[in-house]
Amino acid sequence: MEELSRDELWAIYNTLPDTLKDAIFSEDTAEAIFNICKLYEINKNSEVAKIIGKILMGLLPPEFLKDTLQEELGISEDIAKKATMELEHFILNPVKKDLDVLYQEIDGNKEKTGDNTAEQATPAEEPEKEDTYREPIA
Repeated sequence: MEELSRDELWAIYNTLPDTLKDAIFSEDTAEAIFNICKLYEINKNSEVAKIIGKILMGLLPPEFLKDTLQEELGISEDIAKKATMELEHFILNPVKKDLDVLYQEIDGNKEKTGDNTAEQATPAEEPEKEDTYREPIA
């Protein structure tokens, strides 16, 4: 991902809903990042904060959080998975509705402009499985 200038970042920030603006600069967000990094012995708080900031600004889809943490921080998959669960719980879930709207708008704009450079993930269809847990009632 190309780095954006400070002016470009502020322009994006100014278009965000207040809940996302608040989450970006919230003491609760900073404290959650600090505590999660401490818990999982991740000594790169500022890098985690940048990744979370990109998600909150619509620059990195939330589903890429685990992989991004793992790649950019050089941490194990297990630690990335656990940290992701915590970050989602404490930071992303409280603003989930606004994030969903933001990313729907981004996807809608890409379709309108014909920008298909981002990978479009389609969920794999799961085959129907017989429920072996249920037993007939006599």
